[in-house]
Amino acid sequence: MPKEEAEPSASGLAVAAKQNDVPTAENANHKESDAYASASASASSASTTPPPAHEDAEEAELLERMRGDAVGNTMYSSRFILKTVMRVGDLLRHSTLDQQLEDDLCKVWDMSVSPDVVTLLLENGVIDPIMYTLVAGCEDLRLYEILIGLLGNMCAQVECAELLASDRYTLETLFKMTYCMDTAMLIQLMRLFQYIMAHVLSGKEKFAVNWYICFAAFENSAQNLGRILQLSVSDELLVAALKATNAVLASCALVEEENANSTLNLKPFAKVFLVPELCDGVNSAFLRLMRDDQAKLTDDEAGEDNEDAEVPAAQDSDEDADVGYDSCGPKITCDVEIIQTYLNICTILVQLPEAQASMDVYAPSIVSCLARILQFLQQPLQLIPLGERQEEYLEDLAHIWSRLKYFYHKEAFLNLLELWYRLKQHIDNYTGGSDPDANEFEEDEEEEDDAPKEQYVENALKLLRLLACMVIKAENSDLQEIGDEKVQLFVSALKAGKEEAIFSRALECLNDKVAKESGQA
Repeated sequence: MPKEEAEPSASGLAVAAKQNDVPTAENANHKESDAYASASASASSASTTPPPAHEDAEEAELLERMRGDAVGNTMYSSRFILKTVMRVGDLLRHSTLDQQLEDDLCKVWDMSVSPDVVTLLLENGVIDPIMYTLVAGCEDLRLYEILIGLLGNMCAQVECAELLASDRYTLETLFKMTYCMDTAMLIQLMRLFQYIMAHVLSGKEKFAVNWYICFAAFENSAQNLGRILQLSVSDELLVAALKATNAVLASCALVEEENANSTLNLKPFAKVFLVPELCDGVNSAFLRLMRDDQAKLTDDEAGEDNEDAEVPAAQDSDEDADVGYDSCGPKITCDVEIIQTYLNICTILVQLPEAQASMDVYAPSIVSCLARILQFLQQPLQLIPLGERQEEYLEDLAHIWSRLKYFYHKEAFLNLLELWYRLKQHIDNYTGGSDPDANEFEEDEEEEDDAPKEQYVENALKLLRLLACMVIKAENSDLQEIGDEKVQLFVSALKAGKEEAIFSRALECLNDKVAKESGQA
């Protein structure tokens, strides 16, 4: 798997080295001009004279040596790569990484995105000196970051992932690295975990059994992941850790399912992963990543985030005004992949039978995260037009809430009601004709981009059922802050579908509220 971020130090130093090795264009042109001025006739005559035969032979020999040293179809030197990696094993335990070796290692790190380079490294057994260095070699954190990042790139090939995951000693070494709280190194370690587990999800379950056994046996393995998620203030690390957690959970759940009736006697999945540290860490990390832009700006000014990060102040855009409804507050800018990652993790954990016994402990924090997702979906263009991504969100939300026994949370309920209300409005406008102020071209474009009406109806009904279930769980006093227009539309929708038992029960729970509204009228 290609390395997601090339190290600036490696790339920049590589460019600097090339610039130092090659004379500048100005110097080369100046020398050529002097030579031409002193002997123009000789230069003209020499330009048409073919080079001596011995020069051709030397050039051919040089090219042949270069081809022999090249890695596959690349121009990378195999001698340089292997020599650089082997030098790592010579570092003393308390020594520091010198600048030249760091530069060379960063070049190899960048080169390792090439499958040919990975094959070369594996054929020459470089994993052993790398693991030795991580265990007993130089204790330089920058060196750890580079070596873990190099292993991550190499794990793009399943052969490397199999080598790492098949050796218990190697896995324990990697798991021990989670005790270190160096942000840069942990980012690479989390990506390494994710890359290894990606092969499991693509059909390579065999070596994952050993991973599962080692992870379950290693003390505080899941707790350490949770600690990283709880304590880090680096958004980049939190994203990497959430993705790694999702990959590990999904892969290990698959392993346990595939070996449920085997003689392996795997430690139960819930005992390994359903621990407070991991559950709380996932929720706290997600809420931090979902903080609004104003909060991010405050963090940036306080120096919590990267000094180079540019976070815009929260403000309404022209795009917000064009959508046709009021802004829901400070804007939340978030990678939608993070939302799906969180929902995946949540889905895996809440469906565990063991989770039901302690749901009262976990439900409040989980629903707070779901409320944040609902708030995000209220932003312009995040819910409407309805697409595959939005439908997946709503499906996962409904499933998770069902496993939480429809835990009532006032903010979440109001946000969910707002989403249902907007879907209902869109359905009414969809069936009620076009905007009289819109021209024909705009109408055609909107119809082409929008989802079929049936999709809106189906998803609105899904949210209505979820709202009804939450109403049944709520106290009447909790329903007093709902807006009049939304209550009337909500009650009308429940009455229209009262043949469904869930809607009838919700209407009964709303009787006091409806009676109060009627009396005030």
